[in-house]
Amino acid sequence: MGVRLAKAAPPLLVMGIMILCCCGGGDASTFDSRFVVLGPSLVEIMFRCGLGERIAGVDRYSDWPPEVAGIPNVGGYLDPSLESIAALSPTSIHMSGDSPVLRELAEDLGIPCYSYGFDSLEGVFAALDSLDARYGARAAEFRSDLETTLDSLRLELSEVVPLDVLVVIYHEYGSSSMTVAGGGTYFADILERLGCRISAPGSGAWPMVSAEGAVSLGPDHVILLFPGGRDPEGTRHRERAFWEGLGFHESRIHCIFEPYMMVPGGRLESIAEDICSCLL
Repeated sequence: MGVRLAKAAPPLLVMGIMILCCCGGGDASTFDSRFVVLGPSLVEIMFRCGLGERIAGVDRYSDWPPEVAGIPNVGGYLDPSLESIAALSPTSIHMSGDSPVLRELAEDLGIPCYSYGFDSLEGVFAALDSLDARYGARAAEFRSDLETTLDSLRLELSEVVPLDVLVVIYHEYGSSSMTVAGGGTYFADILERLGCRISAPGSGAWPMVSAEGAVSLGPDHVILLFPGGRDPEGTRHRERAFWEGLGFHESRIHCIFEPYMMVPGGRLESIAEDICSCLL
């Protein structure tokens, strides 16, 4: 890795945790109070679960909730600043996905390193269950709220489902190809919970399809994502013209510009609600 850090302190850190656990003076979750967290989805969920005050460092891409702006930046997932992380004296490292570099750093520091997956809705639930088991806080409450929201939205759609929905995550206007959400993604899982189906090729989480391929899938609705798009009205006009040219009625074409749509984290309820509103 190129960066070797002193290991004199970590044994004392581990011993302190063991003493707290064995003597009843607290537990490891209480002692673990300085997180370095890499991954916008994970940072959002930490805050939703009431763990935001424990976060000592975040990746450069995390920007929600607003409190994140005041937390030190430790670089990106692929290029973390190991020195910056070590200087924060973290008690644990948490990351979306897995990174051998960060695991080695955690080993050097003598602290635990936890990884989480957010590709699917099941991965989000597993992350919440892990946080609940490890720290308690409001992780179980957030999961319950999310389940309740999904069940409520399914009822709202009960008179129009099942629907086949094409979710386009990237389309450059005028291009004959686009990237769509496939099976095994949180979009597919949310749609399934709503009583709908993802309209996508049979394989691949984020496949690229041609315009003709999109038409052949026969979706009832097309949802196009433009996170943080700067020209909503112009984009809507151009995309509706494009898709109408392919034979779709404008009532079946929907554009969503919310930046959180590609971040399955603390605003998952809003993602599901936005999808639902397109289908009603």
